[in-house]
Amino acid sequence: MQQLPKLLRAKRQWLIWKYHKVEGGKPRKIPYYVSGHRRRGRQGCQADINRLASFEEAVDSCERHKAAGIGFALTPDCDIVALDFDNCVDADGGINPKVEELVSGTYAEFSPSKKGVRAFFQGNIGNAKDLTGDFGFEVFSTSGFVTVTQDVLPLCALIGSDAQIAPVSKDVIEYCDFRFKQRRTEQSDEPLMAIEPVVGLSENQLEEILQALDPSMPYPEWINVGMALHHETEAEGFHLWDEWSSQADNYPGSEELLHHWTSFGNNKGAPVTARLLLKLAKESGVHVDPDIASASEFECIKEEDDSADARFAVVDAENFADCSPTPWLIKGVLPKADLGVVFGESGSGKSFFVSDMALSLARGKSWRGHKVRPSRVVYLAAEGSSGFRKRLKAYELHHKISLAGVPFGVIPVAPNFLMKVDALDVAKAIIAWGGADLVVIDTFAQVTPGANENAGEDVGKALAHFRGLNRALGAMVLLVHHSGKDTSKGARGWSGLRAAADMELEVIRTESGRVTRVTKQKDGDDHGEFGFELEVVPLGLDEDADIITSCVVVEAGIPADLNGTAKANKGASTGKWTSTVISVVNEFGLAQSAGIEVEAVIAECLARTEAPAGKRDTRKQHIRRALKALCTGDDAPYFEENGCLEIL
Repeated sequence: MQQLPKLLRAKRQWLIWKYHKVEGGKPRKIPYYVSGHRRRGRQGCQADINRLASFEEAVDSCERHKAAGIGFALTPDCDIVALDFDNCVDADGGINPKVEELVSGTYAEFSPSKKGVRAFFQGNIGNAKDLTGDFGFEVFSTSGFVTVTQDVLPLCALIGSDAQIAPVSKDVIEYCDFRFKQRRTEQSDEPLMAIEPVVGLSENQLEEILQALDPSMPYPEWINVGMALHHETEAEGFHLWDEWSSQADNYPGSEELLHHWTSFGNNKGAPVTARLLLKLAKESGVHVDPDIASASEFECIKEEDDSADARFAVVDAENFADCSPTPWLIKGVLPKADLGVVFGESGSGKSFFVSDMALSLARGKSWRGHKVRPSRVVYLAAEGSSGFRKRLKAYELHHKISLAGVPFGVIPVAPNFLMKVDALDVAKAIIAWGGADLVVIDTFAQVTPGANENAGEDVGKALAHFRGLNRALGAMVLLVHHSGKDTSKGARGWSGLRAAADMELEVIRTESGRVTRVTKQKDGDDHGEFGFELEVVPLGLDEDADIITSCVVVEAGIPADLNGTAKANKGASTGKWTSTVISVVNEFGLAQSAGIEVEAVIAECLARTEAPAGKRDTRKQHIRRALKALCTGDDAPYFEENGCLEIL
């Protein structure tokens, strides 16, 4: 048996398939995950992708579950196109010349029946189907699956294309244009046959909907139901439409229905989708949620393969009780958990504190006497990447080390974790770097632009993507976040964020110092406190011979006024102009802690004060003087460089 090309074998897109008998028709090929459970629901979603397997796992599962064969699942991001040609091989094994022409130059094989051909290319041109003509032709690249036999075409072996997956050729594109009657303009970057995605209804849910509908409905509505079933089942649900229609007095018979069925999907315009079925069901008093399993789905579990899904395997009480202690990244402080939050007011020093912990982990050096687990760290510096660059340099100089070879990676741009594509791309980038044990996201606000932080819907979407990072990488995700207006109520925004976190640290700045305290530790002591200060480190001179500086964290005692006086910035009560500047800078700091333009601060301060009547306007001078004072000294709350402020 011919070995598959490495590109195809290496992709984690594999499953198994089995034959299901269909009364009065040929058996259907039904996909199953390697766990033995049937592939149901919305294809290409994260839950579906997580259950796809490696080639080796699929081969092993096929034998264990006595499946008919293995299959390759197509999803939007897999970058593989599968061409499926039906009834293109004659009784003597001769292949239709047009098919041979199209698959020449890439890996192609016979179908299980040896009457068809499968060919694989690199790319994404959507999904489409046409069963008319000399042979049936179907394209998969965003959903569905194709069987894989490894029974390579003699032509491929002859010309040496049996080990390669070629990019989609111009000939294939032009043939798709011809067969599917959809022309792509040169200006368009859209897939050739982009179609509406399926809703994600299971077969049992479709049956539940059909039971609520009258099969004797008017002809146009009946046709629309068939078209919706065709689209949702990707042309595999004819038996559903036929069985439901057979209950009508005017049932025209399977042959007539099949004639309609094979024509669906070839017409131009937007397809009829399962949204119509949901609407009709609702009008009939039946509510079906694509994300909620129906009662019949639970009942039919008994009929499926009873092998356990490893994700939810049941563990005996004896073995479960004999569990190992909680694993720690920094013992007693930072657990090897799913999600953590570090929050504090602008200027509290939270980013410096977090980067100090993260660098100790990457170096494998104890942190404040606490044991650490040497870890790979990725720091997502979503705001002030230039300032973060200086922090790393200051850390090297202060500790008299080089970070060369230290597994500490930086992502210097801000993704949008409200968007699936950004979240997935971040995960892919980290995997390509070699993976991580800890991913720091600094700050939460910068990676959720435009989000309503008080709304569970927006925050929940971001949390789902952070959880996805954790599942994909096995890494703890640590969010750096701002305090709310009322600091006694914790981190800013939706309270569900704290509930979702496995641990939480609060960073506080008082008149006499800074401290970080543990405010939540799901599996440990939540009463720890760590005093610290920021020490200025000179880095060199700029082009104007001015000193470039940054700061590092140094250990200090717990501030005496921690539980007494206000957590104020230096000079918060030293005058009208200082108070105005602090108020403005701290409001800017809710969105960014670095790169705050001085002129923007001055303009806002001017807008908040009245110009003197009949006198020379000296407000700018007062504002600049107050700002300069707040940027001077070892414990200055701000640092100014090149016309921009950084909150320390």
